[in-house]
Amino acid sequence: MIDPHAKVLTLLEANAALVAITGSRIYAGRDVPREGYNPGDGSAITFRVRGGPGFDEEDAILTPSFQFKCYGASEIAAQTCYRALVDALHNGYTADVLRGIQESVGQLLEEPGTEWPFVLVFFTVWIRAV
Repeated sequence: MIDPHAKVLTLLEANAALVAITGSRIYAGRDVPREGYNPGDGSAITFRVRGGPGFDEEDAILTPSFQFKCYGASEIAAQTCYRALVDALHNGYTADVLRGIQESVGQLLEEPGTEWPFVLVFFTVWIRAV
């Protein structure tokens, strides 16, 4: 089976506008940033598969639903990161990622314990499986 996190990470890391905001702080397969992350260092994105219908009838396309969290040093920075993610992923594509479809409008929240602002958003991503 393919690694859906790796396929989406490749798409995100190829987007210059998103990388300008996050640098190397795009964390695949995670709910929270790696230990040592501080929003003052710059915005970050975490994402992980949360479910989805699986493969299509020919086992050619995998369509998982992903949870994304866009962190920032302020609410405005988190929202800026979120908008850059939407620009990169909603209807974005590579040879392996056929499209991303935003499932809901992002919701501004705070991480319990740290009070870091982040925007929570979900995407269904069509990924070539063969």
